[in-house]
Amino acid sequence: MTTDTTTETVRPADVTEGDVIEDPAGGRWLTVREIQVESLPHKDIFSFYGSGPDDRITVVDREKVRRKSDVSDDGRAR
Repeated sequence: MTTDTTTETVRPADVTEGDVIEDPAGGRWLTVREIQVESLPHKDIFSFYGSGPDDRITVVDREKVRRKSDVSDDGRAR
């Protein structure tokens, strides 16, 4: 069985712990270990944290996030 890695663009609210998302400013990928959401009257602010002290991505709810999705050759997401 082989695994292909593809990316998809999702809303920040669709990201869950364990997802691997793109850090466009850092030019790398981050495995999400913690999520914090600050709700304001006209927007929500999402902060995604990894395992290191500099592993943080912050976006507003209107932005999109690129997420890796591994799909095995039997068609099931891993």
